[in-house]
This record gives sequence, C-alpha cells and structure tokens, in this order.
Amino acid sequence: MTPTLKYLFAYGVILAGLLRMTVHTSEVRQQANHITRSPLLDDHSLEQEVIGSEDSPVKVYIKVHESSPPILCATPQLRSMELMDPNFSWKGPRGMRLSNRADVKISLTGTLTIENFHKELSGVYECTIYFYSTSTKSLQSLNLKYVLYAYVDPNYTYEFQAQYHAADCHNTYNSLFLKRLITALNQLTTDLAYTISIYKSRCHTLKVPLAGIQYELFLTLKLHLDMAKLASICEKNLSECDHNFRLEKARHRVETFFTKQAETYREIFGLLPFVYYIDGTLQVIRVDRCKPGFGKDHKKHPMCPECCVVCSPGTYGIGYHVSCLPCSEAIGYGESDCDMD
Repeated sequence: MTPTLKYLFAYGVILAGLLRMTVHTSEVRQQANHITRSPLLDDHSLEQEVIGSEDSPVKVYIKVHESSPPILCATPQLRSMELMDPNFSWKGPRGMRLSNRADVKISLTGTLTIENFHKELSGVYECTIYFYSTSTKSLQSLNLKYVLYAYVDPNYTYEFQAQYHAADCHNTYNSLFLKRLITALNQLTTDLAYTISIYKSRCHTLKVPLAGIQYELFLTLKLHLDMAKLASICEKNLSECDHNFRLEKARHRVETFFTKQAETYREIFGLLPFVYYIDGTLQVIRVDRCKPGFGKDHKKHPMCPECCVVCSPGTYGIGYHVSCLPCSEAIGYGESDCDMD
C-alpha cells in the first residue's frame, strides 16, 4: 500500500471511530432559551410601572407579542403633588387613534397598556396631563413623551474554530483529510437539520524552537440550517421542531467530536498521523442574527444591549444582519428594505 493510501485509510478509520463514539454519547437537553435579558432591562421589567420625564422622552422596550408595562402619564414630581381633577390625553405614533384599538387600554388615571405588542406599534407616544395645582392655584398642563420599541431575542448559530497539525501546506493529504472530516461532521448533524461547511481553511508554516518547521491548519466551520429538512421534521413531529434544542444538540455533538480526537488517535495508532487535531484549540463562537426589521445597537439601546430592537426611521434591517443599516428613505419603524419604490 502506498503511503498516500495508507494515510487515507488511517484517516477513514479515525473519523469512523470518532463518529461511532460521538453519536452514542449522551446528550443533555439544555434550556431552549439562551438569551439572557440585560440586568438593566430587568430594572424596568413588565411588572413595574414606567414613569415619564420632563427632560427627555423615556425609552420603553416591549417584547413582540407580549404586553407593555403600565406607562404612567406622570412624573415623579407630579406623583408627589396634590392634583385636583386631572385629565389625561394620549396620542399614538403617526396619528394612530388609540381610543379605537382593542389592544390599547387607557385607565381613568391615565395609565397606558398595550397588549400583544408588535413592531408596527413602535414609535413616539405622547401624553398630556391637565390639572389644577393646589400649590399655585392655577390650571396647568404637562406634555410627556415615550418612545416604545418592539424587540425580539436574537436568532443565533455557532461557528467552530480549530487547529490541526498538518503535512506541508502544499501536500494533498491536507485537502483529502478535510473532505473526510467535513463528511464525518455532517453525518453527526444531518438528523438535526443542520449541515456543516468549512468557512475558512488556512495553512501556516511555523518555526518551533527545538522542533524545526511545522505546519498548522486553521479552520473555521459554520453550522447551516437546512430549511427543507427542518420542514420535514416539523411536519412529522412538532415536539422535535424546537430550533434552539436542535442547535444545542448539534453544538454538543461537534464539541464532543473534537475533544475526543487526540485521545482517539493515540488509542488507535500510538503515533499521531500527518494531520491531527491539536488538543485544546477548539473555540465555540456564538453568532447572533436579527430578524428583518430589527437590529442590535448597545450604544443607542443601552437598556437592552442584547436585544434585537426594531429599526428606527432612517434605518432598516435585512437578511438576518445583526445591525440596522442606514437608509434615508426608510420613514417607518421596522423597515426591512431600503428600496421604497
């Protein structure tokens, strides 16, 4: 057997062995929702009231399909004052008539709540309170503004970065090994409606003291959702349709595959082959994506830095990007296309 065929056979045995071991590894179901709401946002949770400010509009973040917190037509100062016969008037964004909406409730004390919030309800809400002040003995009014933002949790996936000791960078062993590697990894995830691809593959020449010249492959692998396979899974069994559950299982399988490689090489051959995984180099990187019309911006939305917040006028969100992009023609909230023709 030629050296090339001998090493290809070895690679096949190694990967097949790892594949059998990994498939039968116990898998622990993890929390489906891995998005942790910002501690800052928790300070303004849906159980607490939102109070206005005379200095600037108050930002309120409301998760899509959930109800808003109670939004008071008042300031901390007004709440400590004795008011006679206060009267409240609310205006919605873009001329929206709030009194005609079944999902909008305004109490007798001027508190606004909105049920089943969605991105089209985002915008500036204004409340005007008219009252007679006993201290000044005069009729007064105060206008307060609130900016309501719909938000959703990010959709996310994973990238994997790993390093392999390699044959020299021009050796065909490297490319042939990578084909076998990606085939083995895809066999681990195919039942979960995920495929894996090599996003980047770079070979570097390194000079190591006392060891001479060595070659290393730096790999970046990406997980991709197979929509057709997912539809088939969901059609057969809705309980298996949970995206986050399947994604976490895929991550667990890939991690197990890599962490066992160095041990498996030694157990099977005693000596490492030309191309082998460098133990401890695996990095798992979470990559967030936002739905069209939403984006993350920790500077603009410091109260909700990990949220995908609805894009404001002048911006739009497209193609599961993580940020809203500039667009002078986007005049509404939640625009997903800059071509408004």
